Amino acid sequence: MDDLESFLRDRLTRPLPGFAAQRRMGPVRHDGSFMHDIVPPEDCKRNAVMVVLYRDEESGAYRLILTERSPKMPSHAGEVSCPGGRMQAGESALEAAYRETEEEVGLHRSQLRYLGALSKLYIPVTNNLIFPHVTLTATPENLTPDPREVSRIFTPELSALTNPENLVKEVWTFGQTKMTVPYWKVTPTPLWGATAMILSELLDLLPAK
Repeated sequence: MDDLESFLRDRLTRPLPGFAAQRRMGPVRHDGSFMHDIVPPEDCKRNAVMVVLYRDEESGAYRLILTERSPKMPSHAGEVSCPGGRMQAGESALEAAYRETEEEVGLHRSQLRYLGALSKLYIPVTNNLIFPHVTLTATPENLTPDPREVSRIFTPELSALTNPENLVKEVWTFGQTKMTVPYWKVTPTPLWGATAMILSELLDLLPAK
């Protein structure tokens, strides 16, 4: 067990910063309100995602395993995300995250060391409540993307998300609404939205250097 693994395993058992950390990477309307600052309704859809970390054997740097969603996906097509998807009937969030990770990138649960859960995040645009979990794996030798759901796999260094030069804020238009959108330019496609908000909380938990 390495230092980050033991640190996160312990830290994830204690109170989390939640939306206070997530909101730093959340889109903001021009009136200053946050798109995601809403209590989820009872009939919301439930999704689970897996934040998968590994330590690069060559550089020693920690990396993330992220996917670019297929353009054929019904929602969030072409966006960068963590492996994950809809929870099935009778399935826990963790079980769904394990299942989706194997389906999307070919990592079986036996290859993942569980560290804990991050805070839930509600996405009003799609009425999805996301349950993020965190795992660590060995340097993957052969990731296999499911072409039905995943276009590409990215493995950016975790530390790249802490570099101010990689953080961009732009005004994007969604229908008739203009929003200031923060994103990280650490992948060919902007890393923004729910995935960025989830990772923002993870960064908040990392030990200070």
